[in-house]
Amino acid sequence: MRSVALLDGGLGQEIYRRAREVSSPLWSVAVMLEQPEVVTSVHEDFIRAGARTLSLNTYAATPTRLREQGMLDRLEAIHQQAFHVLEKAIKAAGVDVDIAGCLGPLVGSYQVQPDRSFEDLKAEYDTLARLQSRADVLLIETMTNTLEAKAACAAAQASGKPYGVAFRLEDNGTLKSGESLAEAVAAVAPYTPTAVMLNCCDPEVVTAAMPELAGLYPHVGGYANAFTSVEAMASGGSVDALEARPDVSPVSYTREVRQWLADGATVVGGCCEITPTHIQHLADSLAYEFTVVRFSQLPR
Repeated sequence: MRSVALLDGGLGQEIYRRAREVSSPLWSVAVMLEQPEVVTSVHEDFIRAGARTLSLNTYAATPTRLREQGMLDRLEAIHQQAFHVLEKAIKAAGVDVDIAGCLGPLVGSYQVQPDRSFEDLKAEYDTLARLQSRADVLLIETMTNTLEAKAACAAAQASGKPYGVAFRLEDNGTLKSGESLAEAVAAVAPYTPTAVMLNCCDPEVVTAAMPELAGLYPHVGGYANAFTSVEAMASGGSVDALEARPDVSPVSYTREVRQWLADGATVVGGCCEITPTHIQHLADSLAYEFTVVRFSQLPR
């Protein structure tokens, strides 16, 4: 049977939804500091649902974002806490999974490109890779421009770990920077990521782009979100303003993912608003046709 790496779903959004009275620019990181048991329970639910590569809850814990909140001195402690709550969930579930370090946008999601040099961006990603050095793999996520993606890839490549890089496409099929999908893949291909993926865009956007992506790189994948729109956050608002699409059910999401697999994807999962229930339905659907593996088990 064909192998497929199954990631978890929308970790941050699921944590935020379950949290009690927490509202912060640091999103799920703030929950982890105040209610760590919530983060552990979300991780465990995704493992029990069938995910075999679990992301650390560090998406918002970049030096840039922590500095803006006056919390840069807690950078290392936050990353240690992220390992602690995930490892606690893995122990409780008793399942062999990959821990994925997270290298997300340094300033915030859905922006065009930081006004910074490649060297400056890479130095920050080097710090994040070092702080997550105990991870089995690294996932570079929600990239909207090739400069930031290349800087993250350079840091990930230097770690020696298997890693993937995921771009976010606009509805017109280009990056926020205006770069095409082909340009994006060509920019990161010299860094030899294990997989090039699409994430945090509408499922239909991933479905439309997957045939092209599969023709551009050996291992590809996708994990979409279920937001009605990200414009509120892209314009400077908080995650509190985002709403879930009621039409992206576990059944409909699985249908989209199965099309990605038919078009050549080897890595699938979910992003914001894709819940453990979605992942459970997807895992059950894949069970008889695919061998579900950890990301680290993909050929490099």
